[in-house]
Amino acid sequence: MKVSKAAAALGITVGLGLAGCTQHDGSSPASPPATSRPPPSPSSTSATPSVPAAPSTAPAPTSAHRSSPSNPASVIESFYAAINAHDYQRAWDLGGSNLNQSYADFAGGFADTAADVISIDNVNGNEVDVHLHAVHTDASTADYAGSYVVENGTITHGSLHLVATSGASHTPAPTTSSGAAGALNPDVTQSTIRSTICVPGWTATIRPPTNETEGLKRQQLAASGAADKDPSHYEEDHIVPLELGGAPSDPTNLRPVLLSQARTDDQLENSLHRAVCDGSMMLTTAQSQIEQAKAAEALP
Repeated sequence: MKVSKAAAALGITVGLGLAGCTQHDGSSPASPPATSRPPPSPSSTSATPSVPAAPSTAPAPTSAHRSSPSNPASVIESFYAAINAHDYQRAWDLGGSNLNQSYADFAGGFADTAADVISIDNVNGNEVDVHLHAVHTDASTADYAGSYVVENGTITHGSLHLVATSGASHTPAPTTSSGAAGALNPDVTQSTIRSTICVPGWTATIRPPTNETEGLKRQQLAASGAADKDPSHYEEDHIVPLELGGAPSDPTNLRPVLLSQARTDDQLENSLHRAVCDGSMMLTTAQSQIEQAKAAEALP
């Protein structure tokens, strides 16, 4: 969910947290319900996405019925997994239809979203408290906090307020070509996921030994410009994770990241893995999304 400069200047409010990003023409996702709480914004006292310039009369497409999770937290996780998978019909069914906007406006609001990482903070009955970390395609980010109300497996209301933003990063996105960051495991392809990454416990059979990754982590930290070179503060992270077909031991697919960042990355990785294994996302799409998200992260 990117707050545009125009939206911030107008001082409009952020409402239901369906993390669509600013459109290429500078507009933003749809206006919230009247009951939304106004949050602060980077450049004014409050900021809200406006309705993107998409046809307001376009009807939502029809689709076969798919069962929805009944647990409120699972509904929120499924909602954002659908967004990350670009399955906007699924997200619409899980609560996007309660945004008082057309399906075209809802789906069009995510054009500049690279990835959304949702963290469940607390569940109290039907109310779910969350944090959202949104990564945009220009590598800028925004963090939100708020809550959703879930009834009968559907989001009926929600409110997010802006917590922090970061500008666009000029760090080049890692690639998956041979010898470059983000190297892939040739044994994992779309045709082999049912016998590899979608088999519970499979990644443990290929994970490199700790002494190997710890040694590499120390070498990389020593060669970095990081002020903090304490290896205990970092995790040696696979850029393309094993559960998405990343190369296990290729040094170009490994890097040290702070433990707090690694936990955030794990949530997105798990969400993308579920989407690949339930058939709602292609493997190559998931690999591209995790690369884009990690390209925006600060490295030591």
